[in-house]
Amino acid sequence: MTDPKLTQMYRELDRDCACFARRLSGETQGVFVPDPESEAQMRTELAGLRRRQQELKEPDRVYALVRHHMGDFLDAQGFELEEACNHPEKPYLRSFEKIEAISRLSRKPDEERAKDATSLLKELCGKKEIFLKLILERHSEKGRKETASALHKTRSRLEVLDREITGYFPEFAEAQQEMLQNALRQFCEALKEMEEELEKSVGQESESEAEEDFNRTVKMKEKEYRTLLEKRLGVSFEELLAWHREEIEKTRAEVFAIAGSLDISDPAPKTMEEVVGILNLYEGACKSPEEMYRRANTYLKRTRALAHEYVRLPEDESCVCVEAPLSCIDSYPWGGYEGGDFSVRPLRGQMFLNQCNYENISDGWIRLNALHEAYPGHHVQYIRAEVDETPETVKIGAKLVPLLEGTCLRTEKAFAFIYGEDPFFPLFVAYRRHHASVRIYVDLLLFYYGGTIGDAVKVYQEELGFEQGTARRQVEGHLNGPGYFTCYYYGMKKICQWEKEYGYTKKDFTELLFSAGYLSIECFHELAALTKEEQERYFHEFSSLKQTAR
Repeated sequence: MTDPKLTQMYRELDRDCACFARRLSGETQGVFVPDPESEAQMRTELAGLRRRQQELKEPDRVYALVRHHMGDFLDAQGFELEEACNHPEKPYLRSFEKIEAISRLSRKPDEERAKDATSLLKELCGKKEIFLKLILERHSEKGRKETASALHKTRSRLEVLDREITGYFPEFAEAQQEMLQNALRQFCEALKEMEEELEKSVGQESESEAEEDFNRTVKMKEKEYRTLLEKRLGVSFEELLAWHREEIEKTRAEVFAIAGSLDISDPAPKTMEEVVGILNLYEGACKSPEEMYRRANTYLKRTRALAHEYVRLPEDESCVCVEAPLSCIDSYPWGGYEGGDFSVRPLRGQMFLNQCNYENISDGWIRLNALHEAYPGHHVQYIRAEVDETPETVKIGAKLVPLLEGTCLRTEKAFAFIYGEDPFFPLFVAYRRHHASVRIYVDLLLFYYGGTIGDAVKVYQEELGFEQGTARRQVEGHLNGPGYFTCYYYGMKKICQWEKEYGYTKKDFTELLFSAGYLSIECFHELAALTKEEQERYFHEFSSLKQTAR
């Protein structure tokens, strides 16, 4: 039964948790400076939110689900606070991606876009000394070296943006471009000064001492890796260790079984390279990036029509395929989804394919990206998060990646029939499942077992038949987001089990997945177990107070 006073307490806590998260991320009140005073204040506030969450009553399964989610959310915010304090350089390293997002995604008036970009750069310039002091205090010699290198990479990208300002912001008036360029140059000078101070603090490194890239290791302490998986991502470390090798054997066997059943003159493949050879022969790459984008946008029209049959979506939404952003070229070998500015109607999102790797993006990858990244995939998730009456913390998300990526990995197989004319797409879907299971092993290899970059590249070459450049780009993705790639197969394995266990139809389960919001995989399990009437209460009774005021 619904208790209006208790529900209001839940909604108020949801609002306050969301406000905390947005301050910590720098979305409101400027960039968070993790000095001792601010850190102590945030820890005190987080503890107060935690007490309120623990004191909430949960008279039935619906309240228990929302309370569980809020606990997940505060776990994740605790992790983010630790990250902000232990890695104070992050606002500087993310500066390019934020400016790039303003260029590619923001649909605000040009005057506001120019102000947003320049204000961020000026704020970071003004806080350079305090952040540099924190970096020097909180990093070991090795950490300072790595931070100096990362700052240099960020500065190099911003210098490209400065030189190509017209390409990034073609709509800007000359005065707006000049204002942004001035801010960019001042910020790049600040980054250079930070690099020099960090390098000075550790001395010079001779070439003979520098490690070759392929011999480098990035092993984390077990406790740190476990905490990352469980507190930030919602993945069980023990479960991964228990079954990841068995799943690799299973997905590999499925690839060869399907390949061996194809009605083609080629002999049945015995190696993954031979499987890739068949896929490239019959589902080859495009001859140019332009052809790749034309083909992708054609597939998007088909998958959009499919998604509207299975998921409740506004009619004014759309998604297009574009070039990959510069920040993703080195770590997204195939493509991805970068969202959109959904504060403006009509609702427009965009997926991207890597123009620098188009020769290795087969037709199977293009077809699959139209499903996984767009319909019914990440684009649909973003749209529903914007328009649905969910709690504000559900819109932000907590331990969300297994459900986020597991849902889209399920989509690839559940809706493969959209390409019924292509007898090779089922093989590609099986190959992709194998890819997802292998990524768990590679993540463990890098961050738990202590393998080298070269070891990880070799696994991708041998298990998936990748050429070295694509394999190295995929490993770079692991380095940019430790633990993230464990989530795809982990989440998919669980949600497909529950789909069968609770007897959902494909249509009903698809709608449930996309209406759930950004929950942890365990909270989604609780949602899937609710009755229809209980689910309706979750969907409508705990809506964001912020959204109500919109």
